[in-house]
Amino acid sequence: MSSVTFSGLATGLDTESLISSLIEVERTPVTLLESKVEYLEARNETYSNCNTLLGELASAVNAFDSASDFNSWQVLTASSAPFSATVGGYAKAGSYQVEVLSLARQQKDISAEGFVSSTTAELSGSLIIGETTLTYENQSLMDLADLINDADTGVTASIIDDGSDAGLRLVLTADNAATTPDILGSGSISIDSARDGHTLEGSLARLMVDGIEITSDSNTVTGAIYGVSLDLTGLSSDGAQLVQVKSDPNAIVEKIDSFVSTYNEFLTFIDEASAADSSLGTTFRGIERKLQTLLSNRSSTSGSYNSLAALGFTTDSKSGELSYDSTTLSTALSTNLSDLQSLFVGDADSPGLAKQISSYLDDQLDSSTGFSASRIASNDANIERLNTSIERMETRLEKREETLTAQFNALELLVSELNSQSEYITSFFEKYNDD
Repeated sequence: MSSVTFSGLATGLDTESLISSLIEVERTPVTLLESKVEYLEARNETYSNCNTLLGELASAVNAFDSASDFNSWQVLTASSAPFSATVGGYAKAGSYQVEVLSLARQQKDISAEGFVSSTTAELSGSLIIGETTLTYENQSLMDLADLINDADTGVTASIIDDGSDAGLRLVLTADNAATTPDILGSGSISIDSARDGHTLEGSLARLMVDGIEITSDSNTVTGAIYGVSLDLTGLSSDGAQLVQVKSDPNAIVEKIDSFVSTYNEFLTFIDEASAADSSLGTTFRGIERKLQTLLSNRSSTSGSYNSLAALGFTTDSKSGELSYDSTTLSTALSTNLSDLQSLFVGDADSPGLAKQISSYLDDQLDSSTGFSASRIASNDANIERLNTSIERMETRLEKREETLTAQFNALELLVSELNSQSEYITSFFEKYNDD
């Protein structure tokens, strides 16, 4: 039930404005609490951004914190080679002679019969595909194709249109070049591959690698060269082609570049956070100092390099940003990869620099106890407490406003009654004097 207000009719006061002003004054503590909530929410967003950057930094350093990460290879072939080659993380340096003798080809069988519609139910008969017998009755061409595909017979059924009036025909394609089942069909689809042969005979891919003949049921050949996949695209017309597998130092450089740029981005973030909130920046500086300490540590592993400085890494005295001498690093990659790996990865007795940084970042990124996670959780708890206080205070203010409204209404009624009495008395004495 809504209350009736008189809004200064009797007193001439703007009671609504007065009440609003009084409530606004009493609402000052609520406004202060709301400001605290906004501040904590802003800090949480900054912590979240920090966590994202730390995650990116962890991904960058994880790219070269294990021995396998330094097994970066490249494979070189002539542009005229009838194949392409790709190399994985595990390979061996070497040179290989590859000659493609034949390509893998899947067996195909196409029905002699053609049909006007693929959806009209008019086909009946049986198909024997290898050891599997399929019978069908009053089915459409599409239904028959689905029946074959669901039967897992080693062939895949499809439909082609040869462009004639009744040009829809059933095609049975072997799943790979090594699958060559005989097919016997009677009824609506008549095929006898044992008697007539296949529409297209299947054949294996054949290639020579260093004089050894290799066969494959696919034109993608793995295992012929350790760690290398060959995609055959044609036949060799000029004899064997050279395939070279070599270490790829550029891949390692790219990993280190990614770490350096991500690290420097994190420092820029800290500078910006410090400019916006000095206390928050101080908190982030703790991570920066720890990372700088790890980067400047001397490794106790054996090898020619015991620090990043020995590899030409330097830190800017003002910004703290990391950089390195590309010539020094390239020389290390080309002449002493094992010692470089030892510096970053370490050995059984001592973790390398990348391992140490990776371990530290993993701790900071822990979803419960990590740097940002723990602070966000603490802020969330404070935000919840503040919001609860704000709700209680808002409830009290609503009641306070109701009380003030009732009091001013009572004042207006009292003044109105006094005005009425004054008018009555004035009228009485005016009449009395007249008499």
